[in-house]
Amino acid sequence: MDGLQSTHPSMAKSAALRSIMIAKGLEEIIDMRETQLKEFTSKLMEMVKFEKKLNKKKEKQIEDEIINFLENKGMICEVPDLLECDINYYTSGIQLKAYRSQEDIYCRIKEELRAEILGNETISIEYAALLWLLRESGCIHDFFSATEQNYVQSRMTELSAKNAINQILWKTECHGVLEELSSRLLKVKKNLFSNPYLEGVNLVFPFLQRRNAVFIDFVILGTNVKERREETIRFLRERGHKVREIELENETILKIDNAYYRIFPYVKRVYKLPVQGINLVPVYWQ
Repeated sequence: MDGLQSTHPSMAKSAALRSIMIAKGLEEIIDMRETQLKEFTSKLMEMVKFEKKLNKKKEKQIEDEIINFLENKGMICEVPDLLECDINYYTSGIQLKAYRSQEDIYCRIKEELRAEILGNETISIEYAALLWLLRESGCIHDFFSATEQNYVQSRMTELSAKNAINQILWKTECHGVLEELSSRLLKVKKNLFSNPYLEGVNLVFPFLQRRNAVFIDFVILGTNVKERREETIRFLRERGHKVREIELENETILKIDNAYYRIFPYVKRVYKLPVQGINLVPVYWQ
């Protein structure tokens, strides 16, 4: 749920909520042995078929339940959406809210998963199931870089050959109708699915758009990179966002809440008038 708007429905949120419900069902069958493969497959397909048909009312009920649970555990909170900082929103007075995971818990879960998947020779069925759910919810890009995703794919293909339950999980898809259409279109184009944000694919397929590019207007003429970065940080912090600088090779990027962004100077036309400012563009960094 991290980074998703709390105030509006979206294809990305629907995918996340379906995965949450399937995860709940998986808890009851995850310990089945390969000798029970037929029963495991039947129950998994039944869950996937049911969750594909979730209506908006049921999705809202699931969302309220999971958010209440996580809020009571201190694991998530509701904050201003970063998109609210975009010129098209804050100049119009539009208010948007989003979910933000508690950073320490989010990072710990993320690093535990990465260590299990990238570092261990064997992968437990629980972590294999979590990896599959991340893929189906459209947020695997938040956990693994494009290069790492290729390695993950090869590892899961190898493990699927050795474990029938892994094989069933990895080949199963639980996208909705619109998402299935988008996925088929994506698969036609080489490597676009590996990192949609760097390719601009999220603009065409909104169910992948968990992070938004944002334009913030201020005078950039005569400023240097450091000054623009400092002004951006000030602007974002005033609006309730956690921001810190991250050194990445030969550049400095920003970690805003739980996501990473690059800053680019930009001049945008608003009602045919040029407006100076910067673009915040989502990136993936490990």
